[in-house]
Amino acid sequence: MALGWHTGAVTGVVAPIVALLVVAFLALLLRWTYGTQRVVGPRPDGKSTDYGLLHEVAVAPSRGEANALRAVLSDANIRSTTAEAGRGRVRVLVFAADVEQARALVGPGTY
Repeated sequence: MALGWHTGAVTGVVAPIVALLVVAFLALLLRWTYGTQRVVGPRPDGKSTDYGLLHEVAVAPSRGEANALRAVLSDANIRSTTAEAGRGRVRVLVFAADVEQARALVGPGTY
């Protein structure tokens, strides 16, 4: 009553094929789900000049001078932060409502 095929031989050939098909299906499913979506927004390389709600009021030649400007702004109750401007320079940023007062305090020639 032998048909020429042994159950072990069929299982030995079919099992790896089924496993590969399952892995291929899962790979396609994950690629479809997550795809190659591109994140929209500023580039994460630090070269973006978009600071959202913040506006530049000065560019200081060093971190120390930027912190000195921030201290002046802080004494006037103006919240500020800094961002790298390249070549060792540092931007001083404030919210839109405080731009005019901050620029008056930091003085001309610093931005």
